[in-house]
Amino acid sequence: MSITLYNLDASPPCRAVRIVARLIGVTLQLTPLNVLAGEQMSPEFLKLNPCHTVPTIIDDGFVLWESRAIMRYLVDMYAPNHSLYPKDVKRKATIEKLLDFDLGTLSQSVTDYFYSYLMFGKAKDPDKEQKMKKSLGFLESMLGDNMYLAGEKAFTIADISVMTTLTIPEAARYSLAEYPAVKSWYERVQRDISIVNDINKEGIKEFRRCLQIPNA
Repeated sequence: MSITLYNLDASPPCRAVRIVARLIGVTLQLTPLNVLAGEQMSPEFLKLNPCHTVPTIIDDGFVLWESRAIMRYLVDMYAPNHSLYPKDVKRKATIEKLLDFDLGTLSQSVTDYFYSYLMFGKAKDPDKEQKMKKSLGFLESMLGDNMYLAGEKAFTIADISVMTTLTIPEAARYSLAEYPAVKSWYERVQRDISIVNDINKEGIKEFRRCLQIPNA
């Protein structure tokens, strides 16, 4: 039985879930949900997810939303002890820390800066940009000389989550050159998942299309 994913191609969290599923060989039945048209507010969808967010999955009647929870669930359920999210307690705690950093600090500052002017037509806010730069500076320090966020020679769901967050600056043509470790890591993860990175490439194009950002 395949898993239903309520999906928006332009959404970085949706793409993170799809990438992880593809990497562990899990089939997702994509159900497009046009949040720009308000489809997430339909009574049918609100019964599934009162927070009306994507991604949302249904797996044999089990409903789950929040991308980081979904990624953890998919690996634990269908690829236990995979290097993406291993059972080792300390390794897992490190991954959890990074996911929390993405959710509460990095992703929040990135979306707050870019969405305010790309989606809502406000002037670029230098204070929001500085907050985002502070978050990127944290990420730069956390990476140091490490190849991956959790510090070992294999990427994890934390790398996938943070990488998809940073597709927003890429889509907006915002340079990460000020953060060389972040830039190198971002490019490395993209190469490492090249076999499934069509998900990101198409998603970035769709993000630009939705927000009328030229692709070239």
